Amino acid sequence: MKPLDVLVVGAGPGGLAAAIRLRQLLAASGSDASVAVVDKAPRPGYHCLSGAAFEADCLDELIPGWRDDRRFMEHVHPVERDEMYFLLGGPAGERAIRIPPRLVPKPMDHHGDVTISLSRLVGFMADRAEKAGVEIYSGYSARRLLVEDGRVTGVALGELGLDAHGDEKANFRPAEEIRAKVTILADGSRGVLSTQLRERFGAGRNPQVYSLGIKAVVAFPGENRFGIGRVMHTLGYPNPPSVFGGGFLYSMGEKLVSVGLIMGLDWKYGDLTPQREFERYRAHPFIADLLKGSVTIATGAKTIPEGGYHALGKIAVPGALVVGDGAGFVNMEKIKGIHYAIRSGVAAAETVAAGMAEPDGDRIPLAGYRDRLEASGVLPDMRHARNYRQSFRWGTYVGAPLSMVQRFIPARMSMEPDFEATKKGARLDRPDPGGMDGATFVSLTGSIHREDEPAHMEVLDPAKCLACEGDYANSCTHFCPGQVYRWDGERIVLSASNCLHCMTCAVKCPLENIRWQPPEGGEGPRFKQM
Repeated sequence: MKPLDVLVVGAGPGGLAAAIRLRQLLAASGSDASVAVVDKAPRPGYHCLSGAAFEADCLDELIPGWRDDRRFMEHVHPVERDEMYFLLGGPAGERAIRIPPRLVPKPMDHHGDVTISLSRLVGFMADRAEKAGVEIYSGYSARRLLVEDGRVTGVALGELGLDAHGDEKANFRPAEEIRAKVTILADGSRGVLSTQLRERFGAGRNPQVYSLGIKAVVAFPGENRFGIGRVMHTLGYPNPPSVFGGGFLYSMGEKLVSVGLIMGLDWKYGDLTPQREFERYRAHPFIADLLKGSVTIATGAKTIPEGGYHALGKIAVPGALVVGDGAGFVNMEKIKGIHYAIRSGVAAAETVAAGMAEPDGDRIPLAGYRDRLEASGVLPDMRHARNYRQSFRWGTYVGAPLSMVQRFIPARMSMEPDFEATKKGARLDRPDPGGMDGATFVSLTGSIHREDEPAHMEVLDPAKCLACEGDYANSCTHFCPGQVYRWDGERIVLSASNCLHCMTCAVKCPLENIRWQPPEGGEGPRFKQM
């Protein structure tokens, strides 16, 4: 099979931006070079989740006139009201204290932004990409990076048609290889291939660290008590002072509101259960009053790469570039990553197009990617917030004031990997807050996997789980928002069909005893409006 000119892995905002911009440039030059996108989701957007408050000017540059699409604009809502609160709970009383706007850091100001469903944004971008001549293949799981003589030459897909024991069924298909002159990795937070690239070619000076975001979309059959055009962020309860993060509520139109809770995965507690903490958040009187009368219609979870500038590894190697969350382009000082994904995708496309104009034999040089990231503002923003996340390693009360001056600290502040942060014997010991149970939460994600197939996550050494029970409360049975892991008294039992592809287990197991790989293509959550 003849190699593709350009292969993009991942149909998220970064991958689609790269594909769209590259087709624009190729059309302008009269080139008929091939550009294809492969994605493990059944449809573009179904594995994409964010808040999302979005700086839309990057879309103005990529797709001029996009605001004229009336159907899509029904899901785009300008921010008119931006607030921040500190929530108190427990013995201090359940109260909410408004933080004066003058005390809110300027990067967290969302005036001028829009709220949007990332799933719908990606669906819109996929439609524009196909109209531009991009080939999009949904339902194809890329599992392995192909590297020959120090150069990325493509990807290998997973096998299809195996039963639960790994035996071949009648419809078995062996793993296929897709070769390309250039591969753009846009495989998202803790992407399997972008992780392989960092391990092969070089990681950042700090380890990449993550938060976990738990989110629900609620609908108001009657009065929308939260309001329209409103964005709210909260600090404090229910996160303990040692746990980085906070909550958010975003208006998504007249009858819909997004509500979520973000928790840094460097928490120390073996028994912290994010989905239950999310219900605790929704039960706070201040939040509950804003959501009174609403009905939860969709749920989801996703990790957020937040190690920042010092955690960036190799993002340009011979034959490949990395964009978006896969590279770690998230700025937690702004709590944003979508526009960085789009801008990095555009930078990657322009780098590839320049290389195609002056090829080195059969190879396409990829010089200038970092320069374009500098010019687009991606790297300057990352550098400005270079020590932001590290400021909170000592907890909220030290981190909040330190984060205000972190950009003036010349030295690199270090971080430890998330799995090392879990401490032996540390327990949160919180009662069940009630609210939505875990099974209902999973059902509202729409996650589907074939039951008769090998589990796509593996406990590498089951014997280690016996020690983990006493030391870390078998933390996988708590931290997984999909309830994939269950302790039956002797071993961990997997319910792989529940998996939300959030990647928490790949980074949080305190013994590094879990390996995750993409399942058969087309499986997983169906985030239609997340």
